[in-house]
Amino acid sequence: MQAKSAETKGEQRRMDPSSRPRRERTSVAQFMREVRLELRRVNWPSRREVASYSLVVLVAVSLLTLFVALIDQLFGQFVLQVFG
Repeated sequence: MQAKSAETKGEQRRMDPSSRPRRERTSVAQFMREVRLELRRVNWPSRREVASYSLVVLVAVSLLTLFVALIDQLFGQFVLQVFG
């Protein structure tokens, strides 16, 4: 019986928002300062890297689109042969 009452108390504590410690909100100005500081730490890719990554993505998307189109065409022909 005590195990159930302990579980119930634990669930009540988790669900009761007034039992949680309250944190102060950050002002918009402070938030923007912190965002700017974080963005300065980011390791940004060079223009050449962005161009090469973009080319890789375009080639991969093109090949996958071609593959899906071919599979669609084959299944379409198969369905026409079977049901047409």
